[in-house]
Amino acid sequence: MRCTLTIGSLVAGLLVGGTALAQEANDASKQVTSEPSKGGAVLLGARVGGLVTFGGMNPNARAGIELGYIFPWMNRSFAAALDIDYAAPKQAKTVDADPRVPGGSYAWHLTEKQLAFMPVFMYRLTSLGRVVPYAGIGPRIYLLRSTVRGAAAGNNISETTEQSTKIGFGVPLGAEFQLGPGGLLAEALLEYGPLDHSATGNSNTGAATLMLGYRFIL
Repeated sequence: MRCTLTIGSLVAGLLVGGTALAQEANDASKQVTSEPSKGGAVLLGARVGGLVTFGGMNPNARAGIELGYIFPWMNRSFAAALDIDYAAPKQAKTVDADPRVPGGSYAWHLTEKQLAFMPVFMYRLTSLGRVVPYAGIGPRIYLLRSTVRGAAAGNNISETTEQSTKIGFGVPLGAEFQLGPGGLLAEALLEYGPLDHSATGNSNTGAATLMLGYRFIL
């Protein structure tokens, strides 16, 4: 009888000890798994959308990419990135009653190509779960190229081109919806910069852009 009790006690002790060890291993595994999420991460994204200009140009499409880093501070609330985007808004007009040209009228077409680089610093509200709103600000470096084509009385007017580099600023406001290795992205970009080419006059690159895309967090 004593032998049976001793064996039973030994088996019970082994079971309890094994359960405790398994629990400790499981906790350690969870800790190791969760540790990387507390560190920094590389972000890589792409997005497309449309813009409405404030300077009189017609609405146009815009596409962009981003590369940056999410800092580990405050549950990954801060990030820095370089955004690169491209758009080519256009404008066309017919001018009547101009005695300087044959027939008294002419038509012109302006294409304003904009390649912009924007270093941006962002704050991400990471306490809401899968939805992460964010806001940022940064300078925008515009590489601008204005091309004007025209025609008068059926004859083409010589094409003119003007290039310049301007500096403005941008304010992106958006939200990520966590999905897979990153998140779906919806972003509104407000921007402004000077534009004083001969074809445009004293104008600006101001615009509001709405874009959709995906942001990898690696």
